[in-house]
Order: sequence, then C-alpha cells, then structure tokens
Amino acid sequence: MSSYWSPSVGSYLGRVTKARIGEAVREAVSEEAAARIEGLKKPDMASEAEALLAGKGWLPSLLRAPIPATETVDPAAAAEARAAA
Repeated sequence: MSSYWSPSVGSYLGRVTKARIGEAVREAVSEEAAARIEGLKKPDMASEAEALLAGKGWLPSLLRAPIPATETVDPAAAAEARAAA
C-alpha cells in the first residue's frame, strides 16, 4: 500500500488531530522530530510532517496490512483429523 499512497496534508495530515500527526512523525522519523513540530499550529505542523514523512513509507494503522499468523500443525493431529473425516 505504501507504494500507492503517502501521507499528505490533503489526504491525511490535514484531517487528523495534532496528536495523530505527532504520532506519525514519532513512528516514522524520531521522537526529536515530533518534538520539534509539536508547538506549531496545525496547518504548519501538517506541512512539516508531510515533508518529514516523504519517502518513509509510513501508513496509518488502518492502511497497514495485518501480519499473517503462521499456523503450526501437529502432523499426528492432522492425520487423525483426516482419518476421522
């Protein structure tokens, strides 16, 4: 998904709270970068965050693909299940 979408003021950063903007910068860049922009007014904070997040591949949690669970199968239990079916 990150190859198709990136956080911009128009697509995301201008529509979420300042706390969410700070969280995004903290996750993708650093705590220091988030601290540098936290005192800005929201439009300025969103613009700075857009520049900081450019090329980082950061996605909001709703756009992140879930990590598939690896299933471990006991071969004996699988054989019993097949025999019972």
